This record gives sequence, structure tokens and C-alpha cells, in this order.
Amino acid sequence: MARHTPREEEDMSSLDRPAAEERIERALLEQWDPLGVASAPGEHPDYHAYAHEVYNLLARGASDSQVARYLHRAEDGELGHPELASVDLTALMTRLRSIEREM
Repeated sequence: MARHTPREEEDMSSLDRPAAEERIERALLEQWDPLGVASAPGEHPDYHAYAHEVYNLLARGASDSQVARYLHRAEDGELGHPELASVDLTALMTRLRSIEREM
């Protein structure tokens, strides 16, 4: 049986940036979706820019509160849904942290 060094094991489980952003975008679509586009057929590029920024936040070590604040500001500002600012993002953050551990 082949033995792997810790670095090799880390490399084997690491997502590259495009793959991580794709998984973050999927999480945003499935668990955040302030535009309500998840149920529409076809591609959903609506949250690509948000996935990119969430990746940046996670990579810089942002707290759950900082990531949630970013998403709530997006809901209120660019996306025009201030009523969503009180929605609990705990389940989404759990999923994002799972993705972060693979980055």
C-alpha cells in the first residue's frame, strides 16, 4: 500500500480556486438564493460574483459574521431585498466552512 506524505494528502484533498468557487456558487444558489432563480431551468450565473467574493473572504480567514454581513449587504443593496437581512445563514455558513476546509 502506497504511503502519502502529509503534503501529498493535503494536495489530494485541495480544491483549486475555480472548483471551490463553483461549489460556493452552488451553495449560494441552493441555500441563499435571494433572487429566487434556483427553481428556473438552465444555467444560473447570477451568483458568480458573490461566490468569488465569498471565496476571497474565506481565504482571508473571515468570520461567519463577516461573511453573513457581506451577503446581507448584497441582499439589501445590489439585490434589492432588505427584508432578507434577518434570515439566519447558519446552515449556509456550515456548508461554506465545509468547502473552505477543502480549499
